[in-house]
Amino acid sequence: MSDRQRESSPQPLEFQSATELLRLLRARRIGAVELLKLHLERLEKYNPALNAVVATDVEGALRAATAADNAAHDAGDLRPLHGLPMTIKDTFEVVGMPATCGLPFLAEHRPQRDADAVARLKAAGAIVYGKTNVPAAAADWQSYNSIYGQSNNPWDTTRSPGGSSGGAAASVAAGLAPLELGSDIGGSIRCPAHFCGVYGHKTSHGVVPGRGHIPPLPGQTLTYELGVFGPLARSAQDLELALDILAAPGELQQPAVRIAIPPSRHERLRDFRVAVWADSDTFAVDRLCLEAIESYVEDLRRVGAKVDFKARPDIDWHAAYDTYLATLLPIVGSGLPAAAVQELFDAARVLPPDSTSYLARTARALTMRHFEYFNVREQREQLFRRWRDFFTRFDLLICPVMPTVAYPHDHRGEGAVDARTVLVDGRPRPYEDGFQWPALAVVADLPSTAVPTGRFIDGLPMGVQVIGPYMEDRTPLRFAQLVEHELGGFKAPTLQGLTP
Repeated sequence: MSDRQRESSPQPLEFQSATELLRLLRARRIGAVELLKLHLERLEKYNPALNAVVATDVEGALRAATAADNAAHDAGDLRPLHGLPMTIKDTFEVVGMPATCGLPFLAEHRPQRDADAVARLKAAGAIVYGKTNVPAAAADWQSYNSIYGQSNNPWDTTRSPGGSSGGAAASVAAGLAPLELGSDIGGSIRCPAHFCGVYGHKTSHGVVPGRGHIPPLPGQTLTYELGVFGPLARSAQDLELALDILAAPGELQQPAVRIAIPPSRHERLRDFRVAVWADSDTFAVDRLCLEAIESYVEDLRRVGAKVDFKARPDIDWHAAYDTYLATLLPIVGSGLPAAAVQELFDAARVLPPDSTSYLARTARALTMRHFEYFNVREQREQLFRRWRDFFTRFDLLICPVMPTVAYPHDHRGEGAVDARTVLVDGRPRPYEDGFQWPALAVVADLPSTAVPTGRFIDGLPMGVQVIGPYMEDRTPLRFAQLVEHELGGFKAPTLQGLTP
């Protein structure tokens, strides 16, 4: 086994997978209260430096854990997540804790009902003890806001843990929770998983119910295009465990609809037909990231996977990206105050009509006429079918998650469009180029699993995303599980220097 593969010695208890911890709970080798207290001790020790978990309900969690320990322990009677401690991204409503989405006017919002996805996790036996930090309005790849401040990456606290599920990924990576619930409309599960070296799964659109997620604002019932909800964990097996619990129709579809995700297309690595996109010809990506992907793919070949570096869907990628932005930006703009929208319009007026800057794109998207929106919808329908055709010849597409590994904290411009840049191969690129690689799966409603490669760049973990066919979430998940078994997966950060 190479030095990039997982060490053969088992992980310490706090870094073991949710699946393994559940095995211990079911066997009564550890109790739910004992396991919760272990995580609370780690919270006290490491969270001050990370600021990943920003609200807790310790009393409520202890009551739930005590009830789990007192439950009958007939193996057939125990719930799937019996006694497992969890944290939840602070975009989901959870009874007993605030749900702010990083927005000051929601700082005192305390929901009286759990989000549907949270309710499913609790009904399965999860013990939710804390909420994890997000950027304001869940609209950044850096997790900071004026309520709770800045969250830090467990590998290097001067770096972002990603966003918008940044606190969630940091919590899982640092051993504060074995399982998390995130959301993704622009890489918000996959970017933090990549930055923090954990697994994350962006589900096919519509697989997991979204009621109780912010945005939209509390009390609103709108279901957004593009946006999905899914798990983060330290093992690919845990992702599927969570998916089996989370997958369900929305509340209005429940009388007639059932979500039955089909089995993986294959059960052996050598049977998967894998396309690999590892070049910067179309979208921004750092050379060191591409080298890490190429090295990772060589390991995949060595354990039997069939890979093709040239295969691509028959898609105009720049047009597809335009379609993504034209769909996303009105969604983002719907949550902005009127004064902020007007400020965008005023700033864009001085730009040339054909400007491709993100400021100009945003202004155009927010002033789109209704018939233009239906043209965008048609473009998406065409993309759905082109991806479907591609997945008749291939099972998966492996590509980057973001242009770089985790970058330094940068709060310039308070999230304003065009205010920041990111260094890619030493040259500044627009910060918003971070949408490019995540958009591949989002604009076509496809499932995508973020997988750690075991490679590190400047001491920071490097991940990839594995995109699969629509509604076939188990195919990328099973591939990730098989690769984890052969090559290893999660590596724990040392957390040195994170305690006084």
